Amino acid sequence: MEEQNNQNSTFETIKAEAKETFQNIKEEAQEVVQEAKATVSGQKLDTADTVGAAGYREDGTANNGMAVASLVLGILSLVCAFFGYSSIAGLIFGIIGVALGANARKQAQTGLATGGFVCSIIGLILCAIGLVCAIACASAVGGLFRAAR
Repeated sequence: MEEQNNQNSTFETIKAEAKETFQNIKEEAQEVVQEAKATVSGQKLDTADTVGAAGYREDGTANNGMAVASLVLGILSLVCAFFGYSSIAGLIFGIIGVALGANARKQAQTGLATGGFVCSIIGLILCAIGLVCAIACASAVGGLFRAAR
C-alpha cells in the first residue's frame, strides 16, 4: 500500500513538472509567433532580437545576398584552382562571383561585398593559370607517349 502511495505521489510530481514545462514552451512559442507577425507586417525588430539571426545584421536590416553569393563563389573558385580540370568550373564560379560582387558593391559598400569581389578575382586568375598548367601537362604527357612509340 505504501509503495502504491509513493508511486502515486511520484506520478503527480512528474505530471506537475510536465504541465509547468508545457506552459513554458507554450509561452515561448507565443512570443516567437508575435515576433514573426511583427516582422511580416513590416515592423522593425528590436536589435537585441536580431543579433545573430540568420539574414539580419545587428541593426535589423537584411544582409546583401549578392555579397554573400559572391564570397561563396569566390571561395569555390579558389578551391577549384588546385584541382586540374576543375579549373573550368572555377572559372565559371569566378566570373559569376565577380559580377555579383560588382553589383553588391554598387548597392552597398560593405566588407562582405568587397571580400567577395576580391576573392572572385583572385580565384579567377588562379583558375586561368591552373587550367593553362593542366592543359600544358596533358599535352606534354601526350607528347611523351607519342615519342615513345
